[in-house]
Amino acid sequence: MASNAILRWMDGRGWLILSASGDDEVRAMVLSRASADGGVAYISMGGVEAEKTLADMEDLGASSGYLVDVMAEDDATIRQKLSEAGIIVISAEVDTLDARDGLMGSAISGIQDAFANGAVVLAEGESASVFGTWVMLDSSNIISGLDWLESALVLTGVTSVSESYEAQTVLSAQPAAIAVGIGFGSALALGPDGEVETWGNKQVTVALGRDYSAG
Repeated sequence: MASNAILRWMDGRGWLILSASGDDEVRAMVLSRASADGGVAYISMGGVEAEKTLADMEDLGASSGYLVDVMAEDDATIRQKLSEAGIIVISAEVDTLDARDGLMGSAISGIQDAFANGAVVLAEGESASVFGTWVMLDSSNIISGLDWLESALVLTGVTSVSESYEAQTVLSAQPAAIAVGIGFGSALALGPDGEVETWGNKQVTVALGRDYSAG
């Protein structure tokens, strides 16, 4: 795990960018930070959002990209197409549970391969939420996330996480957790050497559970 004083996240040579929304400033920063070889992969879960994101990113100067439909393509193809990417973009086209389920298995394996080799992984909206250890659904049920940001609950569209009902609920149930709130137009950027940056509007807040330890 890479880490700084508070946060711990997946080891790799790449950057993990958790963005609350499809913000042009954040996307432009992603393009400027990319260093790995490979194209730009846009993960689709059956909707049209990924195609719109591809067009928007190319308007910002991204190289030609390709869609990876994790709901329709076979596992081997999904992993290969993602593992070869230099940038992976996961837009917010589905709800939290569908985003988590769509990324499980071959998709997250391919993403991790690319990340290990230096790819920038940009997760937007509800897709960003699933990269924590825990996810809180609209039903208030707490389920496991992808665990890239260890012991964390990630909430998007939240500018004061300590006042969030979702954060209070999860920190009460999981006192060793941390809650991270990311406001719209903002992103949390985590680098390979322990870098922690806030992009865009820089509205990123953190609340610690009573038993949380970053040791």
